[in-house]
Amino acid sequence: MAVKPVNVGILQAQMLDRGVYDADEFDAWMAERGWAWRALERGDYGITVDEALVVFTFEDPLRWAETFLFEPDSGDPYRFWDYQRPSMRAWMQDVIHQDGAECGKTREIIALTAWAGCTAMGGRVPNPWSLIAAPQQTHLDEIILALEEQFGVADGAGQKTLIQHFWLKPKRTPHTMHRFLAPNPVRPDKPSIARTYYRPGGHDGEAFRGVHVNAFGLFDEGAKVKSKVIFSEFWRALKPGCRARVYSVPDGDRASEFFRLTQTAVPDLPVGKSGYRLFRWQQTMKPAPFWSAERDAEMVRRFGGRNTPGFQRNVLGEHGQAENPVWPWGSLMPNVVDLPDYRVIKLHADAEADTLSIEVMGVKLSVSDGRKVGTYDTLRDDAIDLAPILRGTDASRRAAMADILRPHIPFTAHGSFWAGGDLGERNDPTELIVSEEVGPVMRDCVRIKLQGFPYHLQEDLIFVLDSLFNHLPFWGVDLGSAGTVVVKDLCTVDRFLDAMFDGRMVGFHFQQNVECIGEDGEALEDDDQRTGERRTLVAPAKHWATQCISARLQAGGYALPYDNDALNAMATQTAREGAKWPIYSKKDDHVPDARRQQMLRKLRALIDEGLGHDLFASGAIERAA
Repeated sequence: MAVKPVNVGILQAQMLDRGVYDADEFDAWMAERGWAWRALERGDYGITVDEALVVFTFEDPLRWAETFLFEPDSGDPYRFWDYQRPSMRAWMQDVIHQDGAECGKTREIIALTAWAGCTAMGGRVPNPWSLIAAPQQTHLDEIILALEEQFGVADGAGQKTLIQHFWLKPKRTPHTMHRFLAPNPVRPDKPSIARTYYRPGGHDGEAFRGVHVNAFGLFDEGAKVKSKVIFSEFWRALKPGCRARVYSVPDGDRASEFFRLTQTAVPDLPVGKSGYRLFRWQQTMKPAPFWSAERDAEMVRRFGGRNTPGFQRNVLGEHGQAENPVWPWGSLMPNVVDLPDYRVIKLHADAEADTLSIEVMGVKLSVSDGRKVGTYDTLRDDAIDLAPILRGTDASRRAAMADILRPHIPFTAHGSFWAGGDLGERNDPTELIVSEEVGPVMRDCVRIKLQGFPYHLQEDLIFVLDSLFNHLPFWGVDLGSAGTVVVKDLCTVDRFLDAMFDGRMVGFHFQQNVECIGEDGEALEDDDQRTGERRTLVAPAKHWATQCISARLQAGGYALPYDNDALNAMATQTAREGAKWPIYSKKDDHVPDARRQQMLRKLRALIDEGLGHDLFASGAIERAA
């Protein structure tokens, strides 16, 4: 049995006084090195007991912070709650924090930043440089002030702190940069000068330009970043080996980069395995009195209930749903099933680079902690020359499109096929969805996203896609500027006549009025105030299609894959009150609009069967099916 030394030195006494020193942890630390107490006391390892305690303390950011930092309110030693400790000790991993409010995110940023600067990353990185980023400067000010308080240099502080001697004069303009003086593990004769940059993301991340860091890249309030270019500028500031950590309370925006990061991060990711490790801190994890029955009741009152977005995000750290969602997450999830044959195909035409990027993915559904989880399985990810397709003959273009699509669209018909398309310009994506209706269920088969496709390429791709389904789908297409041209050509130009689109494809304006007839053929009626007779209500096509999709979702009438991008686009669709009809958000609405077009085409089939009046024919393209 190891015998503990009597004289433990000043540092150990300080650790004991603060309740930090754990003899068993120190024993384990020495055992990792094959050291023994008596040999350490004799100096067999070229280091004294006190020096060993310094290394023991400096190597671990958690132990270091609880030894040297203090609570600004009380002056007591810094303490971390049990749920926070694993994250502090995962400093060598890339980490995503999806947390509730007031759970300790800022405290961790402060501790890691001070530790990295004062200890040279525990004696591992000389001259460590770190970047602390946030959407706005106001998010950074709290961190800057808290760190300066820890070093006793904040305005009006006037106090001596345990780490004050590490402090060097900072740079204040145009952005704050803290500097710290620490031992250099590589050049002991030359001190380590650490830097911590504080930069706001702004609208495009320009402030990150010119910053290159090798220690930490810490991004606070990541959910509030709405432009992906801000994160791309942040990533490029991180040199190889730099550890990235992104913190935020979710805000319900499933189209954000932060949401994507939380979906790719893995809880309990082992050290050494690539990827992001996910931490989920909730207010309910805090010990009393920070969380109690009284505090719980206060949060319920503050946010108006447990099931409100405010409570879900700020207390539980859940993404929750968007404010005023059109299709709440809870209405989508019961329709999500495992669809092994479903494919996502993304094609990006870059005429300047002369490339057609091709990405094909399947979707895998699993269950984790009682929740459905979807992951993409990449089946193809490459690029081919665009010029031969862009400028080739009709036959060569169609052959090239068929070569791309055919391997990923196995065709077996069991029911009716319905397709919807929201067609975009070169800089606006096109979304196509094809589903098969078997009995009461509409099962998704394929989703195709196109970017940079001129009209004639969109036409050829739709023709080829339709042919792979044996020219069976009934198409609904948005009559925007692109849709008007494409629908007209597909239905009238000789080279597409073999597909007979004029009998299956209908273009719709979302603003046109339609009769409110549901999929069951039943009409919504009301009394005509002028005549007193019953009449069928009419509504804008976009609104009525939305209502019918909602009804089908509530009845479990869809079989949807866990296609993250598509589900997130549906879940983030919001509506606000208009003068007469809801006004639907335009952000990331391409998938929802393709789904609406699909529904409008299905409703149009009721008109074709003689139910109701043909109010669909008020668009730019009028035809009889």
